[in-house]
Amino acid sequence: MDDIDQFFQNSHYNIIRVLLGITGLWPFYSRKRRYAMYLLLILLLGSGFIFQILGIIEVWDDSYELINAIPMLFYTLVALSKIISTMYTLPQIKILLIKMQEYCLSPKSDEETKIYNSHAEYGRKFGCAYTGFLLGHSVLYVLTSLSAKIFYTEFNKTDELSDKVPNSQIGLPHRANYIVDINTYYVPIFIHAGMCDFISTFIITVFDVLYLTVIEYCCGLFAALRYRLEIALEFNNNKLTMSKDKSYSNVVYSIRRHTESIQFVAIVESIYSLSLSIQMGLVILILSLLLYQVLNDIGNIDRILKPIAYLNGALFNVFFENWQGQKVIDSSEKVFDSAYNTEWYNMPIAARKLLIMLMMKSKTPLMLRLSKMVVLSYITFNTVLRTSSSYFMLLRSL
Repeated sequence: MDDIDQFFQNSHYNIIRVLLGITGLWPFYSRKRRYAMYLLLILLLGSGFIFQILGIIEVWDDSYELINAIPMLFYTLVALSKIISTMYTLPQIKILLIKMQEYCLSPKSDEETKIYNSHAEYGRKFGCAYTGFLLGHSVLYVLTSLSAKIFYTEFNKTDELSDKVPNSQIGLPHRANYIVDINTYYVPIFIHAGMCDFISTFIITVFDVLYLTVIEYCCGLFAALRYRLEIALEFNNNKLTMSKDKSYSNVVYSIRRHTESIQFVAIVESIYSLSLSIQMGLVILILSLLLYQVLNDIGNIDRILKPIAYLNGALFNVFFENWQGQKVIDSSEKVFDSAYNTEWYNMPIAARKLLIMLMMKSKTPLMLRLSKMVVLSYITFNTVLRTSSSYFMLLRSL
């Protein structure tokens, strides 16, 4: 365990070791340490979720406030589903991390190592930027709620606003019923509610950065594989090619790497399929409700800032998930082109036969499917937007 922990600490993948470690999801920690951190997260998010449910029950007969409260409840549900899914699939995550270490330490040509490292470095930089963006967005959202409390005065109230916005809920990141008087205990309640929202965002960030990292690893595998195929006739390395026929050895090596890539993508799909299915379903409702909120509150600066901040984050997140799925499709389908463009006509018969097998296997690109049905891609992102718009128009008509 110490060896693999040291490897990730000294590699481009240190960001996922840090993020998974903070949440207790680093699979190489002791079981007691992980369970203690699980309990802390579940207690905090669970208590916040219960108070949100009580807050929704409180306004169940008010459709206006109900629509405003539901998106943040769904957001907490997304975070809970992701952390529970990650706990359940931790053995598969451990397998992925071990495979990443094995490939990094395996013998490769200098050019393949350079290609692999470039993708790993890109994943590290983008992961840091993504973490900063989402967490910064979360802090902005919480501070926006606090500013509404600070700048709210009797002068800004109108009769219409007084009916729709109870004073007690002004300044909270989301609607909640803490049973006690919120004005009296505003500070501890705000701290708890803000922590729940921030931790929910942090969990989603950890989940997505791991997703980004393994996808970039897959893209690096396919890029290095394409390089080996394109120069299969000329490439020669005594450490990697044991046969006298270098082209045959290179094709065999490429088939083995392609098989490993297929297995890796299959494990990634098994980890993310269920949780992303839940997220995509809830995001459709979240976007439609947020659009409705923005339209209704367009003239109220006190209320429009929060839904706009949430809407921007939700749109970016759903695009991010589908973008990574599209990258797997694009990277894997290029393997067929590289195999076809190599000088196969100058290879021996045995190498040609193996190359045909590889081309047949790579003709259909690999895809990440949600619940074995929906493919993560730009098309799915477009479908989510169109479906959300349809629900939004339905809400407007009602």
